[in-house]
Formats: sequence, C-alpha cells, structure tokens
Amino acid sequence: GLAYTEFELKDFDVQCSDGSIKVSLQVANVGSHAGSAVPQVYVGFPSLKPALRQLRGFSKVRLEKGKETAVHFELGEEDWSYFDVDHQRWVSAAEKGEKVTVSIGTSSTDLVHTKELACGHGEKVNVRRVLQ
Repeated sequence: GLAYTEFELKDFDVQCSDGSIKVSLQVANVGSHAGSAVPQVYVGFPSLKPALRQLRGFSKVRLEKGKETAVHFELGEEDWSYFDVDHQRWVSAAEKGEKVTVSIGTSSTDLVHTKELACGHGEKVNVRRVLQ
C-alpha cells in the first residue's frame, strides 16, 4: 500500500516450538513522517505447488518517525498443510518430511527475509536476506 514514510523490517527470527512456528521481527519507522506498516508472513512448501507461498498472517502497526516495535506471529500445523485429493485428507508438509519456508515482507512481491526449516526435526537454519 501507499505509505508516506519508510519502514525497515529487521531482527527476523523463526523458531519451532511445541508443534508451532513462532515468528518475530522488529518494525522500524526510518522515514521522516509517522505512518503505518503492515508486515506480512508467508508460508511455502513443495506440496503447495503450483503456488509458491500463501499469506498466513499480517499485523498493522502505526509508528511515529524514529520509533520501532516488536511484531509476533504464531503459526500452527494447519498453516503448512494441504488437502490431499487422492487420499481425501489433510496432510502436513512436516508429515511428508518437507521443509517449510517462512518469509516476511510488506507484500508477496516485497519479501525481505526468508527462513527454511523443518519443525518436525527441530532444525535451526540461518536467516537469509532476500536480495532486491
């Protein structure tokens, strides 16, 4: 959307915790005016194809210039599951041994951080900054 200031999404962290994925980040207003940002969290996994990712959460935050705030999302197994038409049931990507990609940005075409992980295996993978 249209913003009259500039925001930075930083300190992105994704952790597996008791069957869920906890996503956290800082949103900073680095522009010269107060404004609102809407960070969005997307999830993707191989079985989701042909789709690359799906929106799984968003949060609108209003910040004065020079201020920042923490934003948190919690994703459940339903966020990385799909309906298997052949078997007529919901299937988790983790159940199939697939890694889940969690991305954060201000839109599906403006993703600034991505992390791939497998919650079923407790993997901890470094965050990679998406090149723009």
